[in-house]
Amino acid sequence: MNIKLQDTHFQTSLLFLLFLLFTFSAEATSMSLLSKPEEKVVLFSPMKGTITFKNKAASGAKIERKVSWKDQTGETDTTVSDENGEFELTILEETVKLSKISQFVVSQEISVYYHGEKFLIWTMGKSSKNIYGELGGKPVNLTCELTDEDMPHRFDDALLMTVCKWDSIENNN
Repeated sequence: MNIKLQDTHFQTSLLFLLFLLFTFSAEATSMSLLSKPEEKVVLFSPMKGTITFKNKAASGAKIERKVSWKDQTGETDTTVSDENGEFELTILEETVKLSKISQFVVSQEISVYYHGEKFLIWTMGKSSKNIYGELGGKPVNLTCELTDEDMPHRFDDALLMTVCKWDSIENNN
């Protein structure tokens, strides 16, 4: 009788160990099947432009860029326009490891603080991982008039609401 009890305990322990082994092996296999290798993605392409207020250079305007993609907090950086209203925002990149079943989407916002007022000049959901993927190329002569109404611009992978205008888009190929 004592032997059968030990055999039952041994069998239960063995089954439990086999269960754990197969569970963790299956999880590791499924993770390797669903994940991609690390890749560099562009969260926000570099941007050069001019800020104007009532068609005059908005000198000293504070430009705040916010990017959210992996959490609600996001990342924020700022710059200030020069005496001609000109500004430049550098590229924001990140190295990520995405799963094969996930969709890459970045929320982009640019606000301008000028004469005690806040102007939201750029709102977009970017799903392209490439540089200048927002507009399909680099905008030429980008100008953002703070008193203009924002306008929708539809692209293959996104909708942009902005007061900014550009003369043309340089193809980045």
